[in-house]
Amino acid sequence: MSRVKVTLLTNQRRDSPEIHIGIDDTDSDKGGCTTYTATVLLQELSSRGFKPSDFPWLVRLNPNIPWKTRGNGALSVHFFIDEERVEDIQRTALEIVEKTTVASDKGTDPAVVFLKGEVPRVLREYSTRALHDVLTIREARAVATRAGAQIHALKGVRGVIGSIAAIGAGLDRVEHTFEIIAYRTRDHLGTQRLVDKESVRNMDIKHGSTTFHNMDRETGRILVTPRGPDPVLLGIRGFDPRILLEALGEVKMKEPVERVMIFRTNQGTNAHLTRARKISELEPFQSAVLTARVDSLPRVLRGGHVIFRIRDETGVAVCAAYEPTGTLMRAARELFPGDKIQAYGGVRLNRDRSLTLNLERLAILSVVEASQEENPRCPDCGTCCESMGRDQGFRCEKCGLRTRDSKTHVRMKRDLTPSVKIPPPRSRRHLTRPEIASQNPGLTFVRKDPFSFERLLKAIQPASTL
Repeated sequence: MSRVKVTLLTNQRRDSPEIHIGIDDTDSDKGGCTTYTATVLLQELSSRGFKPSDFPWLVRLNPNIPWKTRGNGALSVHFFIDEERVEDIQRTALEIVEKTTVASDKGTDPAVVFLKGEVPRVLREYSTRALHDVLTIREARAVATRAGAQIHALKGVRGVIGSIAAIGAGLDRVEHTFEIIAYRTRDHLGTQRLVDKESVRNMDIKHGSTTFHNMDRETGRILVTPRGPDPVLLGIRGFDPRILLEALGEVKMKEPVERVMIFRTNQGTNAHLTRARKISELEPFQSAVLTARVDSLPRVLRGGHVIFRIRDETGVAVCAAYEPTGTLMRAARELFPGDKIQAYGGVRLNRDRSLTLNLERLAILSVVEASQEENPRCPDCGTCCESMGRDQGFRCEKCGLRTRDSKTHVRMKRDLTPSVKIPPPRSRRHLTRPEIASQNPGLTFVRKDPFSFERLLKAIQPASTL
C-alpha cells in the first residue's frame, strides 16, 4: 500500500446542517457486511460531492442479545447537507443498502434511519441503553418519532434498533478507538484470506502500544483476519487513525483489495460494562456489573469451566468463568467465600429459567484469610493422624498412637491478590478494553484536533493506490 500523507483540517464546518444515516442488519451468512455497506455509501456520496462531517461510526451494541448479527455492530455515516439535496442522499442510501444486502437470507432484516440536524438527548440515551439492555421495536419507533427520525425497514424491522442506536452513539463525545478495514474483491469472497502472518506479527511488535487485538501471543493466532464469508480481508484496531494507516501499509496482503475505510468506534472501551446493578435487578441478556462477596467455594466442571455463587444485600447469583477465559478462569478457581469482587459480564438465561452471569472481567477487590481443617498430628513423630471413624478419635499410622485431639484449623496460603483479570485476546469481545488502554487511560480519547477525514478519504478511496 502506498504511503499516505495525512494532515489536519482546521476549518471544520461544524456550524453547517448535517444528516445522520444509521444502518443495521445487512450482515448475512452469504457474504453481507454492514461495515461494507456503510463504506460503499460513504464513498459513493463523497464521489457525488457530499462532504462527510466525520468518520463513519462502527457501534458495537449489547453483545448478549441472542438474535444479534455477528459482533452486534451497527453503523452510521454523517454528512453536511444542502436542504435541496436531502432526497438525493436518502435515495442513494436506500439503493446502496438494497444492493449490498443478501435479501434472500432469512436472518437479514436491513433498516436505514435518517436524522437531520443535531442528535437529541432522547436518542443518545436510547443508544446508551442499547449497550446494556434488551430493547423493543415498539420503543425504537417511539424514540424515532420523538427525535424526528425517519425509519425505512427494507424487509423485517429488527435492524431498526441498531440503526437508531448507531446515530445516537455520540462517538465524537465519548471515549473511542478506531479501526481500519481492508475489503476483498468480489472474486475472492469465500476463499482463504491471503495475508502474510509474519508481517502481522512484525506490525504487532512495532505498533503494540498503539494498536490492539492483532494477535493472541499465547497461541500465535492471528486476530486481524475474520473467519466468516464476509468481504472483510483484515481489520486493525487502534487509538490513532494515522498510525492505523501506517500499520496497514506494513501488512503484506497477497490478494487484491477493493477498498479501505477507517471507522470511529466504541470497540476496546468496555462501553457495555458500565451499568452497576443489584443481583435482584438482573434480567436475561443484560450486561451487568455486580459488586458482591463470594458465597461458595468455586466448583470446577468438566472441561475446566468454573462456577461459584456471589451474594449482595439483595440476593444470590451464580457466576461462570469458562475455560477459554484463561487467567480469568484460573483466578475464579482461587476465590474463597468472603472475598469481595466486582463481576462484569452478560446474563445468560438457562433452560430451567435460572440466570447465570457469564464473566468477561473479574476485579478482585479484597481477599479474606482462609483456613482449612486438618487432622491432629502425632505428638511423638509429627505424622498427620488418620480418623478411626466418627467420634472414634484419631490414630497415627506410623507409630500406632491413638488420640482424642480435635481437628485443627490451619491458615491457607493464598496467592490471589487484589487485581483485575480479563480473558486472553482470542476470547475477548469486540468491546473488551485491552490491557494497554487500562494501563494508559489517555489512549482512548476524544480528539481535540479534528482529524481531516475529507483528505484521508481522498487518499484511501481509489483501489488503484493499494
